[in-house]
Amino acid sequence: MHVDGATPWIPQSERDREVVRQQMSRLLETSHFRNSRRYPALLRFIVEEALAGHGEFLKERLIGVQVFGRPADYDTAADPVVRVTIAEVRKRIAQYYHDDGHDHEMRIELMPGSYEPIFRPGRDGRLEHLADGAPPEADAHPRAELAPLPAPGLPPLEDTHTSAELIHTASRWRSSRKFWIAVAATALLLASAGSYIGWRETRPTPLEELWEPIVSQHKPVTFILPMAGGKFGDNATLERPVNDADPEPAASSPWVSFLQLETGGENVVFADVTAMTRISDLLTTLHAESHARLNNSTTLDDLRQGPAVLIGGMDNQWALRVFSRLRYGFAGSDADAYWIQDHKDPANRRWSLDLKMKLPSVTRDYALIARIHDDVTGQTEMIAAGIGMSGTAAAGELLVSPEGAAELRKLLGDKAFRDRDFEAVLSTDVVNGSEGSAKILTVVLQ
Repeated sequence: MHVDGATPWIPQSERDREVVRQQMSRLLETSHFRNSRRYPALLRFIVEEALAGHGEFLKERLIGVQVFGRPADYDTAADPVVRVTIAEVRKRIAQYYHDDGHDHEMRIELMPGSYEPIFRPGRDGRLEHLADGAPPEADAHPRAELAPLPAPGLPPLEDTHTSAELIHTASRWRSSRKFWIAVAATALLLASAGSYIGWRETRPTPLEELWEPIVSQHKPVTFILPMAGGKFGDNATLERPVNDADPEPAASSPWVSFLQLETGGENVVFADVTAMTRISDLLTTLHAESHARLNNSTTLDDLRQGPAVLIGGMDNQWALRVFSRLRYGFAGSDADAYWIQDHKDPANRRWSLDLKMKLPSVTRDYALIARIHDDVTGQTEMIAAGIGMSGTAAAGELLVSPEGAAELRKLLGDKAFRDRDFEAVLSTDVVNGSEGSAKILTVVLQ
């Protein structure tokens, strides 16, 4: 078989596909590939997919899942195994064909920017059918000599046709029609499957959609962490809502020693730092920069500079300012207990926690999460805030969890999940102060 060497060749028959597989085996048996496990696995996969007619659907995520065993929602930005491996495979293929001794062989090529291999004949335009380079045997039915298929209709009746010939012709027509119907149905099925795979490959994950309003601004994200030990209102009760007219908190004394500042002035709760670290790691994979500030040194002007993540509830006045406008917020006092208050049913205290309880006695904590487009700052804010420290840590974990994001999308609906403000109440089991996984109790659009 002779083919123009400059033109990509599309294998049509099983014999053609065997030619490609034999050439792939030649490559894999060389020193460029035989001492590796990853490179042969990737090359085999993409070649077989191309031979099966699926080459156009070869995407990074599909290869990562099928070849390297990554989960379906893995972060391709943080895990570049496919991009790194495909670049190395492309380089090794080029090294193989750089040797003049392989000029006569058919070529398997990987073009930059594509995961789909293309096939070309050797320099002399001949495709080898045998691994030892022997010339191909003549095809039993050369393509050029195949009789054309009957036209989609019965031929006109002529006197020269016998009854047997007419029956035979009609039978051929019916068989060919069934054949083309089957071909069309198969093509439609493959196209539908391909479209679905392509859609799955390009659709953002639930986590990406959850954080899109934050990261799409392409500005550094500011984490606002509360200083340990204080609650806003009057430091003992949350009966008075915090609003934009409230003065920003001042330091208890401008004349503290360095030791006093170090030991009591700028401490933060470990659970708050845990929540911030989890979210910060996720933002890094989404290519968003972030930095942290203490709530007492943050102003409204600071919050107007870009998106923010507010950590903690009762000890973070900026979170309380937002919750005062939403359906759910925090209420209570040290003397009694704290609870998540439904502003439509303010007497209901079903989500409450007495912070004076002994640590082993606390078995349940509650938290709020929210994504809000703040009219005052003009920025988008995400909030993770618990009644206790366990609630805040669990809220932070849910906001980076693929399963948690998927559940939120299911509860809110696809369109609302992408861009609407929402608020959710969470609960978490607690064992000796350590949080379990967060459960979504209710979620509302704002």
